[in-house]
Amino acid sequence: MEVRLNNLSIENFKGLKTFQANFDGGHAVIRGANGTGKTTVYDAFLWLLFNKDSTGRKEFELRPLDKDNQPIKGLVLTVEAEISFDGVRHVLRKEHHEKVVKKQLRGYETVCYIDEVPKKVGEYAAWITELIPEDTFKMLTSLRHFSEGLHWKDRRAVLLDIAGEIGMPEGFDELLAALNGRKVKDYEDVLKTRKKRLVKDRDEINPRIDEIIKGMVGYEQPTDETDMRGEREAVKLDIERLDRSRQKMLAAEQERQKKLEAVNALCGKRVNREMELKNSTAGIQHLLDAKKVIEDAVADRTKAVADARNARTLKDSEVRTKNSELQAEQRVLAVVRAEYTATEKKPLDNACYACGQSLPESKQAEIEKKRTVALQDISKRGDAALGRVNACKTAMETLARACHTSQEKVGQAELKLTEAKNYRDEKLAHIENQIAHKETIKPENDTVWQGIVEEVKVLQVDLGDSVSGKLTDIEGDRQKKVNRLAELDSSLARADRHKEDKTRIAELEEKEKELAQAIADIEKQVADIEKYKATESAMVESAVNGRFKYVDFKLFAQNLNGSIDDCCEATLNGVPYLDMSCGQKIIVGIDIINVLSAHYDLSVPLYIDNAESLTLPVESTSQTIELYAQKNLQKMTVEQIEQRKAVA
Repeated sequence: MEVRLNNLSIENFKGLKTFQANFDGGHAVIRGANGTGKTTVYDAFLWLLFNKDSTGRKEFELRPLDKDNQPIKGLVLTVEAEISFDGVRHVLRKEHHEKVVKKQLRGYETVCYIDEVPKKVGEYAAWITELIPEDTFKMLTSLRHFSEGLHWKDRRAVLLDIAGEIGMPEGFDELLAALNGRKVKDYEDVLKTRKKRLVKDRDEINPRIDEIIKGMVGYEQPTDETDMRGEREAVKLDIERLDRSRQKMLAAEQERQKKLEAVNALCGKRVNREMELKNSTAGIQHLLDAKKVIEDAVADRTKAVADARNARTLKDSEVRTKNSELQAEQRVLAVVRAEYTATEKKPLDNACYACGQSLPESKQAEIEKKRTVALQDISKRGDAALGRVNACKTAMETLARACHTSQEKVGQAELKLTEAKNYRDEKLAHIENQIAHKETIKPENDTVWQGIVEEVKVLQVDLGDSVSGKLTDIEGDRQKKVNRLAELDSSLARADRHKEDKTRIAELEEKEKELAQAIADIEKQVADIEKYKATESAMVESAVNGRFKYVDFKLFAQNLNGSIDDCCEATLNGVPYLDMSCGQKIIVGIDIINVLSAHYDLSVPLYIDNAESLTLPVESTSQTIELYAQKNLQKMTVEQIEQRKAVA
């Protein structure tokens, strides 16, 4: 697609009040002194398309400012352009309006048009993007965007895409077979990781050997190892024999313990029987029952006294409460009576408060009537208070009689308690004397006790002697054998460890040789990869740089250790991009855009800022609009030109 700018109209954009230019799709030069707005023209064109300025900013001050650097109010910003897309003309227009609510500025809004048809901002942007992707447009309309705006990895990816399919270097069949479908870089990372692990394993071997040798120092192989092994087997047999003897004795001792427990249990039964005989109540149960009846009677009378006293205490409390209530009601009655007397004796006010003359008879009668009503009301309250006082007095009289009755019940209960205690004191002494002189059966005359004694005698005969002494002897002998076995095991274990250490040292030394060989094999493969990458790098750079007329790209950097890293740097006649002059950067930018335009099959208007610095031909395949700084030209001029051959 070929995109051509036919005309451009700007109003109130940044520092430009008005600007109009007719390019008619051809090349043009915009001339003016510094600060006249040449770059602003480019900013306006980019804002019309992508809502950004030439530096890629979306948020920038696009409205004109007053002397205080504040946006001038009441202006409408307008940018309009007629653009041809493969010969089809479209008019794009974008306006920036103030949003005023109740005469207050509340913000701004953007209004878009395509061929005079209003569009929402999102629809407008989508229409533009469908025709010209923004990222591609940046690379094709800005001389510096590709070399300065893109990350070097992104630049490199675009260049490799332009170069197309590149064949593989020849003479690396063994390496390519080892890749097994992996990328060279991935396989190199695998080899480096594998080498790092192998080197770590190899470097750990010598310290491990040294540690083993250090543990072997001061120990020699015993000369009587065979005799020691024979003695160890004999000691094991002795320990097994002692264990069997101990088990038999333990079993016998367990059986003896069961019999001993049975004897102890019978002795306990014998003691219990003796206590039963001593504490037997046979023949005196009637005395114990009579004693309990007397003691229960005293307890019942004691409880009856406590209940009567509690009832009397409760009545006393009720009397005190009712007396307090009576006193309160009497005070209320006294207040009402005093109020009645004061109202009755108070003289009537029959004179006018203003002039002092006597009130009319009707008014005096009305005042008299009010006092009569007040006295009747006070009288009613006094009657009610008097009724409550009389009710309290009646209740007090009833409670007084109840208190007298409760006191009589207390006296009766205390009298009955005294009688019960006297009866107890009289009878219990006789009963206790009879219980103390009771006759009990002696154990020797009790058949149950005699049977228990006979069982104890029989079990004591079968009990036999304790084997604890023999067990102690066996345990001592066995411990000596165990200690000797531990000594033999320790000596023989050291001997076995000595043999194992020698074998392990030999294994580690062999492993070290294997690891060294594996590391050497990997280093050879890594060296082959570096050769492969160097060959491939030359092929890639040749394929990429063959597309450009002036620019050479350095896509690979060789390190001091011989390894190769990816990079992407444009050069012109051996000069790196960062060291180029302004004019050289323009030449490089045009060369790059020509190749990119051909690759993407897209040509868009190319703005060349600082065009006055060029002394070489402009060989652009796109429509060019040169921004030319010229002294003493305070107003911009637009000049349509043929593709210029040189600028002095």
